Amino acid sequence: MSRFIRWGLLAVGLLIALVLLLPFVLPASVYKEQIIQAARQSTGRELAIDGDLSVSFWPTLGVVVDKVRFANAPGAVASDMVSMDSLVVGAELFPLLSGTLNVTQIKLVNPVINLEVDQQGRGNWVLQPQQAAAAQSPSTDQGGHGNFSFRNVELTGGVLAYRDARTGASERVEAINALVKLPSLDEPMSLSGELTWNKEAITLSADLANPRLLTGNGQSGLTAKVAGKFLTANFAGDAGTGGVTGAIDLRTDSARGLATWMGVALPGAQGFGALTLAGDMSASGDGVAFRKAKLSLDGMSGSGELKLTQANSKPYVKGSFALDRLNLNAYLGASAAVGSPSGNAGVAAWSDAPIDVAPLKLVNADLDFSVDALTVGKLKISRSVLAIAISAGKLSTNLKQLELYGGTGQGSLSLQESAAGSLLGLDLVISGVEAEPFLTDAMGFQKLTGLGSVTVRVAASGRSQRSWMQSLGGSARFQFVDGTIKGINLAEIARTISSALTGAAVGDSATTDFSELSGSYVIKGGVAANKDLKLAGPFVRMDGAGLVDIANQAADYRVAPKAVPSAQGQGGNHDLAGLGIPFRIKGPWSKLSYEPDLSGVANNAIDAILKGKNPLDGLKGDGGFGTLFQGAGGKKSQPDGTTDSASPPTQEPKKESPLDPLKDIFGGGQ
Repeated sequence: MSRFIRWGLLAVGLLIALVLLLPFVLPASVYKEQIIQAARQSTGRELAIDGDLSVSFWPTLGVVVDKVRFANAPGAVASDMVSMDSLVVGAELFPLLSGTLNVTQIKLVNPVINLEVDQQGRGNWVLQPQQAAAAQSPSTDQGGHGNFSFRNVELTGGVLAYRDARTGASERVEAINALVKLPSLDEPMSLSGELTWNKEAITLSADLANPRLLTGNGQSGLTAKVAGKFLTANFAGDAGTGGVTGAIDLRTDSARGLATWMGVALPGAQGFGALTLAGDMSASGDGVAFRKAKLSLDGMSGSGELKLTQANSKPYVKGSFALDRLNLNAYLGASAAVGSPSGNAGVAAWSDAPIDVAPLKLVNADLDFSVDALTVGKLKISRSVLAIAISAGKLSTNLKQLELYGGTGQGSLSLQESAAGSLLGLDLVISGVEAEPFLTDAMGFQKLTGLGSVTVRVAASGRSQRSWMQSLGGSARFQFVDGTIKGINLAEIARTISSALTGAAVGDSATTDFSELSGSYVIKGGVAANKDLKLAGPFVRMDGAGLVDIANQAADYRVAPKAVPSAQGQGGNHDLAGLGIPFRIKGPWSKLSYEPDLSGVANNAIDAILKGKNPLDGLKGDGGFGTLFQGAGGKKSQPDGTTDSASPPTQEPKKESPLDPLKDIFGGGQ
């Protein structure tokens, strides 16, 4: 019995000695050449081992290879597709003793992996095994080469670089630590790990149903999950040499933070918050496309299609979306400031917030949108269909359809960077809009009601909303019908001079009804000049001319209303006879003041004299203007049209032009 024990102990001791001496007695060159040959036959590429190859016993039984390089595809930029400091290949013991390498574990230390797409769209990861050569070589057919299997592949300290020769796009991922399990090429492969991109850590996991299909031109089922500080994404679909296709669900708490992390600067300081994007995705060397996509951003939601590609090192976005609502204010980088210039209480001042359009240079785009509710500044547009194009830093918007304030419109808008900050262009035609809410939201002007049609062709430049208004230039035309002017009764002013002097015809309760109010403007330096203002109402006609200081939200007008006996003249001859009392409308939009311009009365009297008429005929009756001339010198009018005072001077006074008051504003007045 003791003899058997002794022989057993001796056998165990010899086995232990053999194992301990194994790394020193095995012919390493045999395995080195076997590994190189197997790699060549399985991949069609050369594998170089510049360092030592040794057999280890602990912690892993297998082969340790130092300074390994795997050749890249012909024509690739990098000479090696893979290089690493060391490669540890775990193997089964007894097949290893007979010269056969059955892999149990692979460990890559500090690998650098270069993935490239050539000009024809071929990836360097597509391998071409030398199957015929392998079949002819019995010495290398052992172990089933071309049918890899391993329990674990561990990667530590890895670097992954990607380059696309078609677009010049490149990316680099560092600090990759991953664990891959692949029982065989015909069984599912799993991956889990972490990496660092743009200084942020990301965790990831993936499962590939049939890895063998990826060695050719097939496709395999793929599920994947990515999670990090700025996003969480889940994917379920198929992967192949041409890319991946499947369903994706992407979420982030901050689209702005995600864009910044990806190297894209978004405009403004607000907006671009919580974002979700779900739909069918396809990704390849050509870019990423989303179909049947559902989008949610900053509380708005929509659906559509989107494709992102890279052209000339600049992203290109093409798509169409239908949104329930869109507030452009946050995304354009402008916001309404609180307060009012020059004491304009109740009228929001133009904003001094910077408007940065430089991000338009970061991307090119062609986008079609339909929006059920669009907000721009304070303007609220019910339904809109618009096409947006961004090219070479210029934004061009075609407003195909607008439904706003009960009316409709069409137009275009352009925005681009200029030496003055940004250049804005607007060409807009709208009709049938409700004047009061439209003018209130567009300009803060709340004195007019009715239905209006407006044509605007303007341009502006600057770095803020205020500077845009200060540089505004172009032309505009308007027509309002069946409305009311608030704060003044023009018919009352035209009938009695006393009301103009005492203010009885102005105030919060005073109004002027009209059937038509129209005019046109020439705009320069933020000031709109008008000389063809016309109003027709039931009991009044009015001509006018003046300025609207858009930059400072003020107005200065000289108007000449003429009273008519009844509503019969409404819509008729605009030059109906009547003596008007011209007056000035001036001040900030929120608090306009009204002052009689009595020189106009004298001019009318002079016109009557020149025509051989009694200059006071127009003052008789309900007009009551005779009291004005009684008060001037205390003389009473006579039936023949003369007064008790001395005869009128023989020299005719200089006649005042209706536009003379505008000289005060242009600097040519007294």
